[in-house]
Amino acid sequence: MKYILDSSYFFGDYPLSGELFTTPDVVDELKDLASKMRYEILVENGLVVTEPEPDAICLAENAALKSGDARVLSDTDISVIALGQTLDGTVVSDDFAVQNVCRHLKIPVQNILQRKAKKRVWKQICSGCGAEIPAGETDCPICGSAPIKRGTEKAKRH
Repeated sequence: MKYILDSSYFFGDYPLSGELFTTPDVVDELKDLASKMRYEILVENGLVVTEPEPDAICLAENAALKSGDARVLSDTDISVIALGQTLDGTVVSDDFAVQNVCRHLKIPVQNILQRKAKKRVWKQICSGCGAEIPAGETDCPICGSAPIKRGTEKAKRH
């Protein structure tokens, strides 16, 4: 099995058996000595650092926009999601936004310590009357109140 490792994987010692991959962006985020040492040990044992395909980056960015997670995802997060798409592997991350976008793209996800995130779509909801506010609107067209972001669980298909 192929595993694509997010930065959070390197902050602890978590066993995985299979082919391990990560992106150069993830490696750049490793600052503390412990995570750098874990990285070095994994490289010695076969961890591959590689870039995702450009088309996969576009797919990940579009899925993040569609799900409403784009505002909280970094370029590193997008690279991890895109590498999961490129290699047809399982993304290993505790980041709920990364997990959510992976689910939208049907990329398998394995959490590390946190519970798995539910698949969500983020919408603007009126803080006054509760109506859904169309994208781009700054105030509710019904009552004039300010919008808030609310995640709605994506309906499950049978």
